Amino acid sequence: MTEELNQFFREGKFVNVDGTNIFTIDKGKGEIVLLLHGFFSTSYSFRKIIPILSQNFRVIAPDLPGIGFSEETGEVYSHRMLAKFLYKFLSKITEGPVHIVAHDYGGPISFLLINEHPEKVKTITVLSSFLNLKKLSFYFPLNILSVRFLGNLFSFFLSSSFLKTIYNTKLVSKDCKIGEELASDYAHLLLEGNKKNNFLKMCQCVDRTLYAQRDMESGLQKMIGGRQVIWGKEKPSFSVAQAEYIKEKLRLGFTNYIEGKHLLMEEHPDELAKRITVLVDKFSRKA
Repeated sequence: MTEELNQFFREGKFVNVDGTNIFTIDKGKGEIVLLLHGFFSTSYSFRKIIPILSQNFRVIAPDLPGIGFSEETGEVYSHRMLAKFLYKFLSKITEGPVHIVAHDYGGPISFLLINEHPEKVKTITVLSSFLNLKKLSFYFPLNILSVRFLGNLFSFFLSSSFLKTIYNTKLVSKDCKIGEELASDYAHLLLEGNKKNNFLKMCQCVDRTLYAQRDMESGLQKMIGGRQVIWGKEKPSFSVAQAEYIKEKLRLGFTNYIEGKHLLMEEHPDELAKRITVLVDKFSRKA
């Protein structure tokens, strides 16, 4: 674990949710902006954007249960369970609504949260996520890891060096390649100890049923606050068709495209922070 990751850990705290300690960054004051990570990422993935956003807002960035520095739960790691868990987490943080920035798998989790508790979300920014389960095609190696047994076998190949290859070929553009130290930090956060098993559970428990599809779309239809969809221009890990589908269900006229691939918060934190700030300011109490 590098000194940078050590410092990040020291700046965080733990929020107890039903007996499970959830690692959380809680920085700044004002309107609450919740940063929700997805596959192959943790709250640490937002480390570049947190200092920017926290100048104007209270930024909350948790690690999902069993991932990063958070303790695991004994429940199935479906996005329906995680949505219920997220609601309990938010209830510990604030009584009022929050602004959600949902990346990757954080999208489906947020959509289900909004369906059950639309009053908890003031705005949503969807980053490189997915909604259309029928036409969902996972990026490599998520497409393998999400298959039971096959994914378990393939997980033996996961290592710091392999993660580095995944990030640099699938998740970030060639101008923002990650080095050995960052790859080692991600390996510590995603693969060390029982974290690998928890990560696999999350990959393999994506609910693809018609009920999940219905409830996620229902959540987006209930979203009446601020909303935007942001995608990377360069070979996105989730197809542009997914972006357009989310845009349609959110009743938006366009998708915001910025330079980069999938981990836009790693690649272009300043540009991303600017887009988030504009939306949050527009729908905040001070506006």
